[in-house]
Amino acid sequence: MTADAFLLYGTRAIEAAPVRLRAGVLSADFVNGNLRTIRHCDIEVLRAIAYIVRDRDWGTYEPALTDLVIDQGADTFSVSYSASCVGPEGSRLDFRATIKASADGQLVFDMSALPESDFETNRCGFCILHPIAGLAGSPVTVEHTDGSVVETKLPHQIDPWQPFKDLRAITHEVRPGVIAECRMEGDAFEMEDQRNWSDASYKTYVRPLALPWPYVLPAGETVRQTISLRVAGDGKVPAAAAIAEPIRVELGEAGPLLPNIGVIIYPDEVETALANLPKLSALGPQQLMFHYDPTRGHGLDALRSFARLAAACPAKTTLECVVSCEGDLDAELSGVADAVRHAGLKLSAIAVSPSVDRQSTPPGSAWPECPPLEDVYAAARRAFPDI
Repeated sequence: MTADAFLLYGTRAIEAAPVRLRAGVLSADFVNGNLRTIRHCDIEVLRAIAYIVRDRDWGTYEPALTDLVIDQGADTFSVSYSASCVGPEGSRLDFRATIKASADGQLVFDMSALPESDFETNRCGFCILHPIAGLAGSPVTVEHTDGSVVETKLPHQIDPWQPFKDLRAITHEVRPGVIAECRMEGDAFEMEDQRNWSDASYKTYVRPLALPWPYVLPAGETVRQTISLRVAGDGKVPAAAAIAEPIRVELGEAGPLLPNIGVIIYPDEVETALANLPKLSALGPQQLMFHYDPTRGHGLDALRSFARLAAACPAKTTLECVVSCEGDLDAELSGVADAVRHAGLKLSAIAVSPSVDRQSTPPGSAWPECPPLEDVYAAARRAFPDI
């Protein structure tokens, strides 16, 4: 098996190896200052408790840890460390963390952040990930910041909006007879369904997206947040089922076809693709998706280069076209269609996307002005009647 980090993970950055910590039947992996795979009797309770600092563009700071102390006791563990984030123009945020867990199912993650100077951020605080498997659609008890308590359920189907807002605590069943309460203090938290972004978790985060962002943490004012996890109950751990017979794998009848696998190509990548046609052919893409963005200067030359690649590598072709939507849609897309025909590019499909949709618009935020998608699609169909 390859040891190349880029081939394994898609990045040259190598993440620190996790440190497995245990307090009785409670366990967690400590990675880069945060906790992952928090389990009780080897059953996942939370996917993560992480303290996240984002910049104004939603980039995530990766602070280096200092003064790290990890103490693994007989039936307890504790962690403490310091860290800092350096933002634009030398702004700085220092923070101090302590994590403590005991065999009675208690885990507390406490963080105090102190801006050395005014510090701009889109988010500064804890994110808690609840797993999807075993929890989707299941009952939970939600305590709100006003003290009210509601018996409800986690979304079974993907929820495009926040299922819960103004959270103080959420309690779910880990297994029959055992519950886990996750209490969040220091700010108002809310939850989003991460399946919207193909992540297998419900994420509870701070601060509410309905509030303005970015915002400024004033210099010299400490911001403290605490996450307390309590797992309680006397439910017995189900015994592992004995395997009476060897496991057999048999081929069945063919199932539904998988979606076509494609390769996206940008204009500045065409020459490289043409120079490596044997590798591209060996990859065997069923689709070539050509990214075309007139708002970034792509024009007739880009379309001609796409036509050359399409002729050299037989596959279905899709033009991924960014639409500015700043004027008449018919005029804009008819211009694209004329250029495609002039370039000799044969298309199997076209995908049109308003330019404003490339920016992040989290749930609860004001959406940028944009024509209705129905109008954009209708204009594309009129401009490309043969597709």
